[in-house]
Amino acid sequence: MTDLTRGEKGDTVWRPADAGSGPRLVSEPIVPDTNSFDTASMARGAPGVPGRFTWRGREYRVRSLLNVRKNLRPCRSGSAERYVNKHFYDIETETGERMTIYRTRSGSLKDAWMLYTIDESGSKAAPADATIRPLRLAVLVSGGGTNLQAIIDAAEADRIAGREAQPPKEADFEVILVIADREGCFALERAKRYGIPSETALPPAGVPRPEARRAVSDRILALAKDAGADALILAGFLTILSGPIIEAYANRIVNLHPALLPKFGGKGMWGHHVHEAVLAAGETESGCTVHLVDSGCDTGPILLQRKVPVLAGDTPDSLADRIHAEEHRAIVEGVRELAFRLRGGRRD
Repeated sequence: MTDLTRGEKGDTVWRPADAGSGPRLVSEPIVPDTNSFDTASMARGAPGVPGRFTWRGREYRVRSLLNVRKNLRPCRSGSAERYVNKHFYDIETETGERMTIYRTRSGSLKDAWMLYTIDESGSKAAPADATIRPLRLAVLVSGGGTNLQAIIDAAEADRIAGREAQPPKEADFEVILVIADREGCFALERAKRYGIPSETALPPAGVPRPEARRAVSDRILALAKDAGADALILAGFLTILSGPIIEAYANRIVNLHPALLPKFGGKGMWGHHVHEAVLAAGETESGCTVHLVDSGCDTGPILLQRKVPVLAGDTPDSLADRIHAEEHRAIVEGVRELAFRLRGGRRD
């Protein structure tokens, strides 16, 4: 890759003269190919722009670098010094899109990269070899992993059906990583059976719960970024995520909750606690919800729900069993819906 370093030009949003409707704000994570960075710039102490990266399941290649700039932040100690906050790159891709991407710090290759704006007025059809690849999932687990199994089975069924020999569909996906927040859960064994890499993100001992959650979340973020995961799927995952992971994977973290949100959600509402609360409230139906994760607890936008009746004589266990069967369908439907949305799918 050639030397792509350019001079800096202020800190305004780049808007080309022929932009038409102009760039639109995106503010979503991208996944750089770590083997494609501009190493000449890096050798001089500046972040190198990636030559290739993935956004919404599609790979983009940088044809030219139009401009480089950065913004500064004041020193937190109160001194007059100012430090680099973000490095911005205005680029043009091989398929004609003009984008502004940025990196949040000036440290290692593991720092977060974001697509800030995109102008598609000059885009053209992608080359024949730029096929959509399956959405790469990191699945987060805490227990037996039956919902993980449902996701693996769906991906395997797609493969057996021969989709790997065709251009992948907008809703195709694959599991590339399984992460557990506790040792010994059977979900890790399921991952091993299918040759899927697995890791643990364990809460540190002896710290307050908020700090433990943040430590687990930061570990997951590092693992997911290293693996090149496009999305995170919480399949029976019991740790509440917090910190930078929420922004880094904004609108691409999916959770499965065993009730019909917004009812019976929030802290403390998991497993049998949910079903006990449903029965105590005299509800006539329950079910499960697949939703996007935000900074709250069970508060993100709902993707879909599946319902079951609450029967006379139900116990928390019998109700849970009825809902489990629907969870296995719902989580696969939710993952497909996420993949479809991230790739800009349209429904008639």
